[in-house]
Amino acid sequence: MLAEGLFVAAGGGHRLAREDHADWLQGRHLDLGRALGLLLDPGPAQDDTADRPGGAAHGDPTGHGVPRHRLGPVAAALRRCAENGDEPALAGHLQLLQHTLETAAPGSEAAWWAARLLAAVLPALPRPGTHRALLARLAGHPAFTPAWWAALPLTPAERLDHLRGLVRTDPPGGPHRAAAAALLAADPVTVQPLLCAWFADTGPLADGTGATVADLAHDLLHAHRSLAVDELTDTLAAAAHPRADALLARLAEDEPSALCRAVDRWSHDPRPERHIAAAVHALRTAPHASPAGRRLLRFTALTLLGREDEPALHGAALALLLLDPEDRAEYLPRALDAYAADDPFLGAGALAPALDDHPGAVLAAVRRRLAAPAAPVADGLRLLAGATDPRTVREGVLLAARQLREHPERAGQLAAHLEVLLAAGHDARPLVAEAVTAPATVRKVFATVLAAQGGPDAPARDALLDALLAAERDPVVLGAALDRLADGCARTTPDRARALVRRIAGRWPAADAALVRAAGRTAAFARLLADWPDTAPPPPDGPLTARLRELAAAGRDPQYAAAEAERAAHRAEAIPVPKQGRAHGTL
Repeated sequence: MLAEGLFVAAGGGHRLAREDHADWLQGRHLDLGRALGLLLDPGPAQDDTADRPGGAAHGDPTGHGVPRHRLGPVAAALRRCAENGDEPALAGHLQLLQHTLETAAPGSEAAWWAARLLAAVLPALPRPGTHRALLARLAGHPAFTPAWWAALPLTPAERLDHLRGLVRTDPPGGPHRAAAAALLAADPVTVQPLLCAWFADTGPLADGTGATVADLAHDLLHAHRSLAVDELTDTLAAAAHPRADALLARLAEDEPSALCRAVDRWSHDPRPERHIAAAVHALRTAPHASPAGRRLLRFTALTLLGREDEPALHGAALALLLLDPEDRAEYLPRALDAYAADDPFLGAGALAPALDDHPGAVLAAVRRRLAAPAAPVADGLRLLAGATDPRTVREGVLLAARQLREHPERAGQLAAHLEVLLAAGHDARPLVAEAVTAPATVRKVFATVLAAQGGPDAPARDALLDALLAAERDPVVLGAALDRLADGCARTTPDRARALVRRIAGRWPAADAALVRAAGRTAAFARLLADWPDTAPPPPDGPLTARLRELAAAGRDPQYAAAEAERAAHRAEAIPVPKQGRAHGTL
């Protein structure tokens, strides 16, 4: 044995040449229960300067009388439990080690032995992934380094499951997220579905960015998409998760060719859910597709349209076919019928490609759609406002005016459309003319829009506001216009703001109190009233605005002066309450 090198001289005797053989041999005869009871018994805290798991652990004998370099036989005895198939005993010992690690005082001998034994035994087990709960409890513990986790023999699914907890503790660019990226790069087809499982994890990362585990999965899949982009699109479709859908939408912009191939595959897939994915993502990809991609989208549309048992997807197919000038005329009637019937896939925007070639047909479909009860008006009218033909734009404005006359309850939507018309530089007088004769509730909505400040359409707004308020005497309408003017007066020139103030207040005998009230709410408007120049046309007349300017001239803050003028008016109007009136509960 000496000649073969099995034993070597050691002092006055001999020892096994290989330390692991010695540990294995001694571990076969070790009373593991007694050994763990001795080693894990709480002892005095030590200054733990030994190596972390995976490195050599040498030291002097401790308070237990067992030197740290005797770790090997105990670890060998634990591994022997696994080799013998004694899983219940092994599970009990591992649970004891975990409990000690979590409860022993940091730096104590018990904590040291628990951490080192777990670190030595778990990588040597034939299937460490079966101890999932234990590994999850160890995630993030400082005694188990990224190198130790990387060496742990786990399947990709097990490793990703544990990395999911570990990445939460990573700093920016940390080792655990790098490990996840390496796994993805090494085997993207296997790892992509495993990362999709992270989409449900909204746990925050510790890198201070506010990102979550789900965000990290999204970023990893997107960053490494080129490794297997076709497989990624199929994996995301199978995941059926909002985050997967969001990533597919992003790929529609970044990888339109891959999405065009994907929707073509999905349209021929026997699974109905893939047909829905084809419809949704074909529409998202269409604006970014190349000529070759558009051909695939056309094939996708024809395949979906041919599925008579799935009529809910025909709107998406028709919207795709309208994009092709060669197919547009053939499929336009069906598309217009679907739009008028409020098909969820065929909104007004899908009709835009046909607007210039077939303006009359599109206009008629918009009319039919708006005739429906509770129909949303914004999309159809916005489509007409975007036409290149001035006659179509004019018809759209007249249609909006007719809508206001027939459906005053839609005033909010139509006033918002007025903003669209003004921004595009279109003539909106027919719509405002209809608002002039509408009820006060409608006029209030339009006055609020037209009194808005700022923007290149200011002259048009002023002219329309004058037309709206020419005969206006309702305080509700005038007050709404004044409040909107006050809120936005900082975004326009003082001269224009003062002119609008005179226009509104001149039509309103009771404007004095409203002016001061608005000044008390808005500092810029208070300064406008207080700093009215002598060279400008005179300000609105009234005792409260005069008091505001008087207090401001004396050095008071204009907004504070407005509030003080309003309080003084309330005090002057206060009526004393007789005592007997109080006794009878009357004023």
